[in-house]
Amino acid sequence: MIVNRKIDSSVAIFTVCNIAYLHKALVLADSVFDNTGYKLNVFLFDKKQNLGLETDNLVVHWMEDIGIPNFLNLAFRYDIIEFSTALKPHLTILLLEEFEKVIFFDPDIYVYTSIDCILDDLSENAILLTPHYTTPQSDSLAESDTGMMRFGSFNLGFYGVRKSEQSQSFLNWWSKRCIDLCYMESQFGLSTDQKWVSIAPCFFSDIKISFNLGYNVAPWNSWERKIEKKYDGKRFVNNEHELVFFHFSNFNPEDPGYLNARSCYEKGVIRNDYLDIGKEYAVKHELKRSIYSHFRQVQYSYDYMSNGQYISPLLRLAYSSMYESFIETKNPFDSEGDVAKFARKNNLLGNKLRPLGYIKNALNENTPYSLQIKILNISLRLVLYLVGPNRFFLLTRALVFFSSPRRNKGLWRV
Repeated sequence: MIVNRKIDSSVAIFTVCNIAYLHKALVLADSVFDNTGYKLNVFLFDKKQNLGLETDNLVVHWMEDIGIPNFLNLAFRYDIIEFSTALKPHLTILLLEEFEKVIFFDPDIYVYTSIDCILDDLSENAILLTPHYTTPQSDSLAESDTGMMRFGSFNLGFYGVRKSEQSQSFLNWWSKRCIDLCYMESQFGLSTDQKWVSIAPCFFSDIKISFNLGYNVAPWNSWERKIEKKYDGKRFVNNEHELVFFHFSNFNPEDPGYLNARSCYEKGVIRNDYLDIGKEYAVKHELKRSIYSHFRQVQYSYDYMSNGQYISPLLRLAYSSMYESFIETKNPFDSEGDVAKFARKNNLLGNKLRPLGYIKNALNENTPYSLQIKILNISLRLVLYLVGPNRFFLLTRALVFFSSPRRNKGLWRV
């Protein structure tokens, strides 16, 4: 517990998640409170219910109480990742009405020390961002920085803003883009809220791009950051920057050293420094998960129609493509409404209370779908033989367009 730490009442720290992810946010809340004295604001993207929380180091806000315009329509258009990231800029705007400085952390972050350095950065600049990494990857085609090209230069699991005319302009611009186009469609240059901020430095000059390697240490930059624990218990990165916070993205308690989830450089490499902090985090993570085990059983509220039928990812995209046709629909989750009728006509609803599985990983020959990929390759070779190389090339270009059903209204029966 922090004792005699000066708390600045003009600072707010927040995160976003759904109930099934809340145990991670509780670990973050402990780390924030223990190292800074600030309470974490948690904005919950789920329907309001009794959680049975026993903690006084966070403040819970239910998104349905915030008064977001067209809230249900947005909840239907976007999956949980897209939805929660789409509203981060808007929530920041709301917090700036009351606070001078606002800091966002993803719920799977852990804070290791004071955040005074972040607050100092925000005293000098209106907007604070961190790159995914700061050293170019190798020139091999498997690496070559293409991931950053696809998903964005900056990791928006963390950012900070200070109230100013420029930060307000930035947030208004970013919020509008995210509300309209917060899709994960990297083939069309979209990567939820993150890709938009890659171009923000073109429009807003008061942005600090921090090269403090103690910020946002994560699996995707482990290859450039070595963590060392000093005699006083403090950790430093590359013996230069104090470790401020670590981003435990896709954390697996059974693999606390991130041996299989790191960058191309370090896959499978044993790193004792990462194993050390991973084991510490795993203990805290598993403790919260065991105390609040019922959280993991809570299905995401906005994945289901009012009668319990599962909303497939394809239905969300179809709804987005036909959004203007449903502009007057106040509640798209109504199982007797126009959206449900459209879904049934196009066979877009999943079985009652049973989610449909869908592919989250990038497709390649090493995925569990390797057999299906081989079959598709054989089929495409046949098409190539039948139509010839020029028409086949045009066909593959057309398939990129069709890879986003959201962009093609002609797919749907109305």
